[in-house]
Amino acid sequence: MKALLVLYSELLENGREKFYKELEKNVSVLNRIVGIDSIYASVSSQFKDIFERFPDLCLINNLRDTSVFGAYKGLRKLRGNDVLLIDGGIRLSKETLFNFFNRVHVTVGMVKEKWSGVAFVKMRDVDYVIRSLENNFEKSILDAFYTLRDTYSIATEFIQLKERLALPILNLKQA
Repeated sequence: MKALLVLYSELLENGREKFYKELEKNVSVLNRIVGIDSIYASVSSQFKDIFERFPDLCLINNLRDTSVFGAYKGLRKLRGNDVLLIDGGIRLSKETLFNFFNRVHVTVGMVKEKWSGVAFVKMRDVDYVIRSLENNFEKSILDAFYTLRDTYSIATEFIQLKERLALPILNLKQA
């Protein structure tokens, strides 16, 4: 299993240092759960200093600087693996992540009908998620998961997470 953090410039609006402190906590949680060699980050050009701060992350270039395109580029790179897709603007916890493991289908975390910022994509479904993202570049990641379910008939679980377990630290794009 690989973890993919999607980072885009809107995450820096509340301050670069605050964002990096939260990212450091998230990377620490991910290190303990998926291992240090399994964490990837899809980053835009706004994150030029990320390599110095997090030299252990494997970086993927997010050319369009959007969350959907970042997820698309990262999933293309990680084909052949189960992928834990994570928006860079959330606060992770072990409890949140454990809700996604041992599931049979693509699993999308929801909080009050919005994407919680975490989804788990099985290896067999990665190509379909990539196609769904291609069809939703101008929309949100949640729209791509609805396209996955409705167009490609891929079984997709939308699980409700408790708000205190999945707290967005920044505004997620929810078009």
